[in-house]
Amino acid sequence: MSNLITFKPGDKTPITKNFKRYEFQCPCGCTYQQVDELLVQKLEIIRTGYNTPLKITSGYRCMKHNADVGGGKASKHLYGIAADVKDPTGKLNPVQLAIMASGLFGGVGVYWYGSTAFIHVDVRNGHATWICTQKGVYNYTSSQAFIMPTVRRGSANATAKAANKMLQRLLGLPVDGIFGANTEAAVRAAQKAHGLTVDGVVGPKTWKALAGVQ
Repeated sequence: MSNLITFKPGDKTPITKNFKRYEFQCPCGCTYQQVDELLVQKLEIIRTGYNTPLKITSGYRCMKHNADVGGGKASKHLYGIAADVKDPTGKLNPVQLAIMASGLFGGVGVYWYGSTAFIHVDVRNGHATWICTQKGVYNYTSSQAFIMPTVRRGSANATAKAANKMLQRLLGLPVDGIFGANTEAAVRAAQKAHGLTVDGVVGPKTWKALAGVQ
């Protein structure tokens, strides 16, 4: 059950074993801060499960800060129920984090382009998932049971192209979003190496193997 915690900037009171209140504060230093305890408890599951640090790059946002960073008018960050998260050690890639998070949170988005690599999570009522490989462009996959869409050679709609780019990053290939012969060959080789059916189709099992999800 959700429980909204209000606090002052700099409050180092622990919420869970590995997260303190100040980690979720608005960087403006606003007098009023808030964070949903359930959000933090779910992040703790990931933190403990992978035994690696997680950095909160954006937690609660006041209206001014949300506007300054280009957040939506109904951003979940405004209500203290959302966080943007990354692994500062580089051990976990954003697809790996997103796959694990998608079974815990109502909203999960994975962002991976250029030097940008993080996930958004929130404890909204309902379900929303999306992938983003270009700033401000969101490809929603909410109608699926799995956050990453199934792709294969020739998959070329906007969502597939975004997924293809993340796939190519995982495979260490040039990133162009085109699932052609080279990408298919790399997928087949990876499937063989992981003991999966070698068909060149990237579904949930292949995504998990390539992303490093146990």
